[in-house]
Amino acid sequence: MIQLKVFTTKEANALLPEISRLILNLREKRALIEKKEVEIDALELVTEEDSEAGHALLKREVEQLNCLIADFNATVDFIHGHGCFLKDVDTGLVDFYAVMDGKVVYLCWKFGEEEITHWHEVGEGYASRQQLPKEDDPSR
Repeated sequence: MIQLKVFTTKEANALLPEISRLILNLREKRALIEKKEVEIDALELVTEEDSEAGHALLKREVEQLNCLIADFNATVDFIHGHGCFLKDVDTGLVDFYAVMDGKVVYLCWKFGEEEITHWHEVGEGYASRQQLPKEDDPSR
């Protein structure tokens, strides 16, 4: 179950090194999943219907794929368990709930950025990101 959390910019920034590491890990896992899927597809093409050995090998490969997928999903759940939301693995978009001017918004971070410098309304996305106010932001 996801534990919702409201972050200050400072609290969210403190999580970025771990979130960055986990995003890299997810990208590696996704590459392994994609490779395994191709291997299974190729194996299905060459496995004869009456080949017990071929079907046993195929079953093991599918089990390995399922373990990789479960591990990927567990990592996503682990990220969400911090109270933030992974929006996209490819771009590394992560949103953190915050309060600005008395309303709930998302602090918006993209993999590769050194710190959180943008925010957007809940229900909006990356395209509507706005620059965070400088030092006068009380959530910093």
